[in-house]
Amino acid sequence: VNSRGFLYEQSKFRLNKISLLDEKRYTKFLTVKHYLKKVFIKPKRSVGNDNHLLAFDEWTNEYYHWFCEFLPRVFSVRDVLKDYVLLLPDTDFVKNIGLESLDFFELKPLKIEYLQPKELVKIKNLSIVTHTCFTGYINDKIISDMKKFINKKVDYSSSLNKKIYITRDKAKYRKVLNEEEIQDLVKSRGYEIVRYEDLSWKDQIIKAASAKSIIAMHGAGLVNMFFMQADSSVLEFRRDKIYHNQCFWHLAGALKYNYYYLFGTPDDENLVLEGDGCNLTVDTEKLLSIIDKMETQH
Repeated sequence: VNSRGFLYEQSKFRLNKISLLDEKRYTKFLTVKHYLKKVFIKPKRSVGNDNHLLAFDEWTNEYYHWFCEFLPRVFSVRDVLKDYVLLLPDTDFVKNIGLESLDFFELKPLKIEYLQPKELVKIKNLSIVTHTCFTGYINDKIISDMKKFINKKVDYSSSLNKKIYITRDKAKYRKVLNEEEIQDLVKSRGYEIVRYEDLSWKDQIIKAASAKSIIAMHGAGLVNMFFMQADSSVLEFRRDKIYHNQCFWHLAGALKYNYYYLFGTPDDENLVLEGDGCNLTVDTEKLLSIIDKMETQH
């Protein structure tokens, strides 16, 4: 196993497809030639005879993929997790927010084995938790179970029913081009401007739990809708015509929130919004109209 979550089968001289996020992306890795070049002749670190568990892939180090893909995989086997050594990539994200979130969801493996970049680890006893759905989609049942767990852990009794606008004004991409105008508008409607990157993960959760309504550009900040109150509302800025998926629509649906979207005008007609995506200009009149609709839900 390597730090990207690739599982190589020594007896078959191949990469196991089941460990891949999408095998169509890695067809050139599925050959014996690739195995001989990248695996067979490379040094490998052997670990003990404990039962090990693989549940991550090459995108697990990203906030959305950690919370919506990796954690659901581990949460689904939480009752037996104590019997396994959990494999994880050795990254700052995993060792900070990753470990905090494992602790929050009370996911306690026997221990954790960290895989270094470019390292190959030889494991005798290995189990793999398969993906719960295609990336960009949501396993409604598992997400619903996770939300029930959250509801028992978070105290919503003194919730302030806040309205929050998550800004990306410090980001390098996927920005709102008329950001100042949008901030002025949402503040006039009682929204608090929040920069998640300035908050600890714990404070992000507290902030999300205090909110009944969130507006945000497509991005990792919307993942924290996990921690909002029941029957909350979410508005996502998106672009029309080309996109990879509608992941936050699916997430909001699984959490039974009121989901809204507003298409902005992209600064590049050929660039998707996801990843290092395009920037958007948001129509203020359309935004006001949707905010009015959101207000009627509460």
